Amino acid sequence: MPRRRITALVLVGLAILWLPLNQPVEGPKLLVLSETHAVTTADLLSVALVLVAVWLWFSARSR
Repeated sequence: MPRRRITALVLVGLAILWLPLNQPVEGPKLLVLSETHAVTTADLLSVALVLVAVWLWFSARSR
């Protein structure tokens, strides 16, 4: 498996791991999904990690 794909999988794992651990630094709510769930600024790190992982995954495919 190419190194970029391994890195992409690690980034997705970190993004998933970050979601329950980010509570102390969550920040303001950006999108309220329900009374007990919302997207916060700290959640955007997971979104960024997944986007980079997707880019790495598909750029490894073209090599």
